[in-house]
Amino acid sequence: MVDGNTNAPDPEPNEDENDNTIVEHGPSIGEYRREPIPEYIVDANGVRFDFNRIALEGGGGLEPSQLARNECLISPGLIYRRSPED
Repeated sequence: MVDGNTNAPDPEPNEDENDNTIVEHGPSIGEYRREPIPEYIVDANGVRFDFNRIALEGGGGLEPSQLARNECLISPGLIYRRSPED
């Protein structure tokens, strides 16, 4: 039997359910490891991130501990910081 109750609340979204797919990027401001460095990126949620710096590498590769809460890391080792406009 199917429950016809459509008044049930939707589950609360959490950070893990955000779609972080890059849907837009700005012009290249340089190159790193033969890849362009976009001036900014925009994710599927419409959040803009501005290029901040190249990620430091440790013995095991890229170190995610160097990221602040408002930053993201994309290949090949570029760190973007959430734009203050968002």
